[in-house]
Amino acid sequence: MRDYFSDLNERLTAIAGPDNPLLLECLAFAEGRLLSIHPFTDFNGRATRLFLAELLRRLDLPSVELAPVEVSKRAEYLKAIRAADKVDWKPLIELWRERLENG
Repeated sequence: MRDYFSDLNERLTAIAGPDNPLLLECLAFAEGRLLSIHPFTDFNGRATRLFLAELLRRLDLPSVELAPVEVSKRAEYLKAIRAADKVDWKPLIELWRERLENG
């Protein structure tokens, strides 16, 4: 966890504002890496969503839906998370792009 937050802090330092192209990658990393670490016995998804909501607030970004309810959206989300487990951030980056565009 210490390494995760150290890496995340470096990434956050590198982004200066909401128009920075690294913002989406940073958000994808924040979500995907924390979920892959799986730090708790239970409630990892809830803890991650709470953390992401706070991160969005601190970055002055809009609140977005972090846990899709629709079956097709949920399948797309799980596929992106599985890709992030393999350090492929592209699907999760695209999800973050959609989240922020559709706010």
